[in-house]
Amino acid sequence: MKESLPQIEWLDQEAEKKPEQEYAELESSIANSREDRKKHEAEMREVAAAAKLRTDAFEVEGKQQSEHAAQMAVEDEETYAPSSAEIDDTEIMQQLTIEQNLEIQTVTGTGPGRYYDSNPYHGWWRVHTHNEGGVTTGNASVSLAARRMRPYAHARGDGTGISDDNDVTTWTKLFFAFWPRQNGHVRAYVPYFTRGWYRVRANDGFFTSKEACVDLDVNVRLHQNYWGGNVKDNVFRLSDDNINRSGRIDLNRTLYSGSLPVGANKWVICEVEVRTRVETEGSGSIATLSFRGSDYIFVPWVRFDFS
Repeated sequence: MKESLPQIEWLDQEAEKKPEQEYAELESSIANSREDRKKHEAEMREVAAAAKLRTDAFEVEGKQQSEHAAQMAVEDEETYAPSSAEIDDTEIMQQLTIEQNLEIQTVTGTGPGRYYDSNPYHGWWRVHTHNEGGVTTGNASVSLAARRMRPYAHARGDGTGISDDNDVTTWTKLFFAFWPRQNGHVRAYVPYFTRGWYRVRANDGFFTSKEACVDLDVNVRLHQNYWGGNVKDNVFRLSDDNINRSGRIDLNRTLYSGSLPVGANKWVICEVEVRTRVETEGSGSIATLSFRGSDYIFVPWVRFDFS
């Protein structure tokens, strides 16, 4: 007789630990540099004044840049966010057709082999923002029935970029499960599809320090008694102080977890995590990663390779 799957409350606590540690480290790093950044900005303004540059011109330019960035953000939504009819789901539908020929509900391993779970039993998400005067917006959702995650992260910078930091990080997770009936080793194979878009823009100048960054990665790890090592796929990253790029992120990829030694008759949990992070510094800087609305990140199933 199978034991019950791990309690959702416990799983939520476990899911929270890695993001909590990450954003605690980020906040600490920002706090430790805050005084130096303010000092650097004051020095920059002194240099500008000595060069007979009007420092109020920075504010005027910054306002113009911010207004332009806000308009660009609206236009990006119109350009890149599709209706459901516009998304090319051909390869996904082919994948779902293949599933019909798999023992897709078989998550009990009676011996060495490949076992599939297409029914994630829990989903989880978190959003963390840090704002020093710009715009920071993030949200996320999970659909267990559709096996889809929809994270969204958007930041627009403000000021010279020297003493301001605006960033958003989202974490979305799906949990799959496998029941081995004998001792062995398990490795998870995870196919996933991304349907979304990005914008990254920064226009640095001589007396400013503007930057923008978008970062998307997918992570997988296994648990039975303890968490195995995390395996990360660096899916998409762009970062620069002078950049203006945008487009769709429509990818079909796969990822293997590390191998985990497991005992008999106890659930093995597979955590599939999508992490998005955007950062901006300085007026006019934009960073967006969007998988919301008709867009999504899709995990059709997890295959547990049992040996």
